Amino acid sequence: MTTHPHDPAVVGSFAIQGRLGRGAMGAVYLARSPGGRLVAVKVVRDELAGDSGFRARFAREIDAARKVSGAFTAAVVDADPDAERPWLATEYLPGPTLQKAVETSGPLAPAGVQLLASGLAEALMAIHASGVVHRDLKPSNIVLTDNGPRVIDFGIARALEDASLTATGMVIGTPGYLSPEQITGTGIGPASDLFALGAVLVFAASGRGPFATGNPASMLHRIVNEHPHIPPLPGPLHDVVRRCLARDPAQRPTPLEILQILGPPVPTALLHPPTIVLPPATRILPPTAVQGLPPLPTPTEAFTQAPAPSGSPAPTAVGARFATSRARPALFAAITTLIALGFIPSDPRVQARPALATVYALISLTFAYLAIRHWILVLRPKVVLHLSPQGLTVNRAYREATIPWYGVTRLHVGGDSKRPWLIAWLEPQYENQLPVSHRRHHGGLRIYPIAHGATRVRRQTQVNELRAALNWYAGRIHDNSY
Repeated sequence: MTTHPHDPAVVGSFAIQGRLGRGAMGAVYLARSPGGRLVAVKVVRDELAGDSGFRARFAREIDAARKVSGAFTAAVVDADPDAERPWLATEYLPGPTLQKAVETSGPLAPAGVQLLASGLAEALMAIHASGVVHRDLKPSNIVLTDNGPRVIDFGIARALEDASLTATGMVIGTPGYLSPEQITGTGIGPASDLFALGAVLVFAASGRGPFATGNPASMLHRIVNEHPHIPPLPGPLHDVVRRCLARDPAQRPTPLEILQILGPPVPTALLHPPTIVLPPATRILPPTAVQGLPPLPTPTEAFTQAPAPSGSPAPTAVGARFATSRARPALFAAITTLIALGFIPSDPRVQARPALATVYALISLTFAYLAIRHWILVLRPKVVLHLSPQGLTVNRAYREATIPWYGVTRLHVGGDSKRPWLIAWLEPQYENQLPVSHRRHHGGLRIYPIAHGATRVRRQTQVNELRAALNWYAGRIHDNSY
């Protein structure tokens, strides 16, 4: 747990003790009520607080979340959607998240995975019965308590998603746990949470998601187009996970069907030895004189950041990155150049036969033409495209510029099928900022050459990944027509 200079001392009637983390909505704090009750207070970030539409949606979602009851959810304690910065207080759950538990102690035992599946199915029954779709069920939103798994952050995702769609077209959620219909924007409903449940159970059993890892574009492409990787699971659990991860929402089981298929769980601990031991909190904000409460003891270590497992890759920057490559064009440029030079009719025996000399000359000219085309690709400056929640960044020839999404009016993948381009239409004040050729394509700028010189399969793969990234970060302005 960390603290920051601008953290509030009080939110509503709750005394802030320290920051637990930060997410899509804003910061999350550990706090105490006047009576000493521990709560988790989520405070909306400034840009959302200034959105009147978000406030209205946030209020509706809070009302829906208050109706959710069940032994496997975190209850809403208090909220104020009309505050300067809207906030929501929920029951504080001591225990590690599933994400940290697996990172620290490894995958759960098979009996633990089945107990997790039953608990989460019961939680989803309670959530869906209240008319709420979670939309962002993932390991970091599941807390492992002494009394079973508990689901947190329900009732918030829809308000966040609506606000983001209005602003930029982004989709709220975590790539590895999004359902195909969330990615394509069709028919989001309770079945979407069941897809996420299947992905969560794969992570709990194996330590990795069913669609591997990578940049969001690659993962979204795999979810929509490829089959999931499901590790061996005992008994009916494997069939439950397989059905949850079906692309067709109609083929996924309901939470009640999951409970009926799995039957009564065998009493067991969710976490198997070794016991999770996480580093202590860094520092706690002192309580304010307004509450007059005694200092809070050091909170459970479950919410502090666990060190990454040995050998795990370092965290990558948020967003999807694409870069041109010169390796294949350089190889073909060298080969075609050598062939062109080899067929120059310089041998006297060839020159003595005009017909053969003409054939040699035509072959040499053909390969010279191919060599020139490939050398142009080799000598073209390398271009790096980075798509992020903030906007698009282009780096070309050591020059870099970023255009925020509100400065982009349209994005389209077009041009020749063998040499496709990402084309952008920008607001007038941004048109001269990107370090790209200002040759126009139907009024737009060609800002990124998509796998020019690569194989057809590689080119199509990058086109698909780029389209997926555009749907993810800029769905509202992405013209997905072919």
